[in-house]
Amino acid sequence: MRARVTFTAGLLLAACGPRDRVSDPIDGVPLAHQQTISRGQLGFRWPLSPGIGTLACAGKEVILFRAAGVTYVVQGDWPGAADISPLRVSQPAPLPSNPVKRLPQNIRMDAFASLERCRSNGADDTCSRGVQERFRMSAEEAQLIEAEGEERRWPPLVRGLMPLGPLIAAGRGLCDR
Repeated sequence: MRARVTFTAGLLLAACGPRDRVSDPIDGVPLAHQQTISRGQLGFRWPLSPGIGTLACAGKEVILFRAAGVTYVVQGDWPGAADISPLRVSQPAPLPSNPVKRLPQNIRMDAFASLERCRSNGADDTCSRGVQERFRMSAEEAQLIEAEGEERRWPPLVRGLMPLGPLIAAGRGLCDR
């Protein structure tokens, strides 16, 4: 009899498939409205630092994500859930459109940070010329490095965060199951 129960349970799990099993469910949300989701499913659009977690729809305007035993609000409000902000990742930097190829990227980044300090301190052209001399680059190369740094949002500039839209759309799809 025990073998028959085990076999039947195995068939039920196989019928559900690995996509429908949730290893870390969110309390208060029907299991039918939850799914394990991973970076592999959203690819380059994945907006969070954990690469896998439980996504849930707790109502059309409430999308939740659970990772490492903590439930986070992606959209809406949910009692006791944490803010998703600490898990969000920055947008990746695009490839440079016109880099100064004779200088390695780490040197260009250092030069950009120095040029930004000149600009933020309201320093005159003397500061910029000092940076050019220190990094042995021309005024034209300094302009190209400034353009690349702004384009790629190098420090001290701040990159935007990855949008949550794809995660929210996947969560809303769970409401209809």
